[in-house]
Amino acid sequence: MLKRPSRPNVRGVASRDQITTWIAPLATRWRKHRALAPVSMAAMRGIEAKALRLGHTREQMLASGGESIAELAAALANGRIGSGSAASGAPIFILAGSGPESALALEAGRQIAAGGTPIVVALCATRARPEHAAASVAWDRLESLKSARRFRIPDMREAAHFRAGIEDLALVIEALGGATDAVVPPLPVQAGIDLVRRARSAGVPCLAITAPVGLDPESGSRRNGAPGADVTIALHRPLSTHLSQAAQKLVGELLVAPIGLPRDADRLAE
Repeated sequence: MLKRPSRPNVRGVASRDQITTWIAPLATRWRKHRALAPVSMAAMRGIEAKALRLGHTREQMLASGGESIAELAAALANGRIGSGSAASGAPIFILAGSGPESALALEAGRQIAAGGTPIVVALCATRARPEHAAASVAWDRLESLKSARRFRIPDMREAAHFRAGIEDLALVIEALGGATDAVVPPLPVQAGIDLVRRARSAGVPCLAITAPVGLDPESGSRRNGAPGADVTIALHRPLSTHLSQAAQKLVGELLVAPIGLPRDADRLAE
């Protein structure tokens, strides 16, 4: 299902030092936000709600967040291709779930594909379209882009079609959702986790949105056997749940990108 590039690729596992080098310009540019005091997920929602009362829109937040994610994804994908570990034209693989992080990932995917980089988007869900309203809109907007291919993965059987050629990917963007409240993840999420694990084992970097699958951004609880990420991107402020020692093993490198919130929405960020 994952189309191979036109020439054979050279496999390679990116080291932590390589990944740090690839993202260093963005880490430097966004260092002010990474250095802000961490907040809970509830507090971050409060900041966003205040921004909305001040006239900022959810569409603006989504577009800004998607732009930052797309820029970080490009840095990671270009780094992998430049190192010889993936071929030129290798696709970026997006695994989307049903939460708000999937809307950010799909918006980023739209921006990436609009620039001509091929993307393969897999919705890990039993329904034909994302449940989250903004994600559903972003999913529909991908339909008209020639560089974007959309699929649905409801279970392990369907996920098996994506295993061949997974080592040829430039990057995996993981937006399956971090919550760990279910004793056993739903089947579509299990299928997505399996693909993340296989991709990382093959040396493909993984970029997680808000929190890697298996790390609950609300409580900080983590699921045993979670595949983790090489880089995690948060927006505006780091979350307190990112910073425990146990969480950092899943989060990898943490970058915090600005999303242009009004100054009065978070005066402590000045």
